[in-house]
Amino acid sequence: MQRELRSLKNMRTMPLPDRPEVNDYGWDFTQANHYIRLFPAVIRSNKAVQAEAVLEGGQSTCFFHAKLPATAVCDVSGRLICDLCKTEWNGKTVSFEALQSLLAEDVAVQQERRCTKWDDIALSLVIFPVLFAPVMILTAPGALGICLVKWRKGATSLLRRSRWRYVVAALLAILEMIVGGILVATLFFGADF
Repeated sequence: MQRELRSLKNMRTMPLPDRPEVNDYGWDFTQANHYIRLFPAVIRSNKAVQAEAVLEGGQSTCFFHAKLPATAVCDVSGRLICDLCKTEWNGKTVSFEALQSLLAEDVAVQQERRCTKWDDIALSLVIFPVLFAPVMILTAPGALGICLVKWRKGATSLLRRSRWRYVVAALLAILEMIVGGILVATLFFGADF
């Protein structure tokens, strides 16, 4: 049985690559470059995946397949696994279940890194400039603007967080603008103000 991939760019077929992850693959077959990322078991030869029933009573069996002998230990979960469950990922021998959890963690970390936490930015714009008083004239209105605009946008991150940071940042921004206005008025109009 010949296994092939179909190009989504022009629907032509191409053979499977010899590695699980390949960049710029398929030009010779489809006249289009592709980024290919396959589960390693797809390109593993079928001869390595032969299942045999366990005949000996003292032999360890796979955690997922009770009738198959264990041939490896998952580096993530520590479970005994058979040839059907065994795959390699980033130099580790892992089971399919452990691979799914590793990929889910990678996706969650990438999504968390991409999320802009506007409430943290607003708080930073209000708190850090206190060390440098002249900068407050610019950052306090900026923080208040972020609080007013982003308040209606909804969640502040992928993790559910309350909006108390917006309230604190807005109150501090208003306080800083009042104090800054008093300082500017005192400098320009003297002590008679």
